[in-house]
Amino acid sequence: MRLKLGDHVIDCTNRTAIMGILNVSDDSPVAASIVDTSAARDRGTELQRQGAEIIDVGAHSTAAGAREISAQEEIERVCPVIEALSAAGIATSIDTWSAEVARAAASSGVNLLNDVTGFADLAMVAVAVEYQLPAVVMHMRGDPKRNAEVDQRYDDIATEVRDYLLDRASALEVAGSGQLWLDPGFAFAKSAQDNVRLLDGLPALVETGYPVLVSASRKGFLGELLGRGGDQQAAGILEATVAFNTLAAHRGAHIVRVHDVEVIADALKVEAAIRATLDDPDE
Repeated sequence: MRLKLGDHVIDCTNRTAIMGILNVSDDSPVAASIVDTSAARDRGTELQRQGAEIIDVGAHSTAAGAREISAQEEIERVCPVIEALSAAGIATSIDTWSAEVARAAASSGVNLLNDVTGFADLAMVAVAVEYQLPAVVMHMRGDPKRNAEVDQRYDDIATEVRDYLLDRASALEVAGSGQLWLDPGFAFAKSAQDNVRLLDGLPALVETGYPVLVSASRKGFLGELLGRGGDQQAAGILEATVAFNTLAAHRGAHIVRVHDVEVIADALKVEAAIRATLDDPDE
């Protein structure tokens, strides 16, 4: 599968590519990932050097208890970074659920819209259509910062998530947007066990023919699976992130969105080599 992001083409045939997280918020639960806007261009360039083919720029944390910021503040944080990275020839995405921010990012040269609310806001859909930008549609229940408070019961989580994403993708296609990507929304209104079931159902999502993005880097449910609560700073969370993303890659994920690009890149090289060997009857 080939993903086109403006002048950038990412070939995900028989391999999983990396989206690097560039966090210009000031209250992310993954504190080590926060970078000042003045250093963001250098950080984005470093993430690309480590193996990221897309840099996902975000300034508004979805963590429970994170502060609200205005669209103007969000714009002031992300747009100069997007402009600088674009000028350096680096593909970028904008992690936002604000149509005002998305429009400003599109004007700044962003290549992809990444909306955790699944483009529920018609104004967000309008931006994707107007600028013909590829768009990541994510599954989530509730509000981005309050998703843990909503009903987390599912009869068949993999099927429900797939049906929801296909419905949203169809709506955006009818509206006339660019290419649609699907993100099952790991950790958003889902228990640790549900995230495991969602991972097991990933091949069926891949079989829909859409690019599939997995975003599970340093998520709290990994801490739960480690038996250390939902702490995103828990001991072993990096190793758990490597394991989970490698499993997602082997189940067909086209892109993984991660904080720790270099170590994930090494893990995915091994996964790709194993995949190539197993797929080659002469090996």
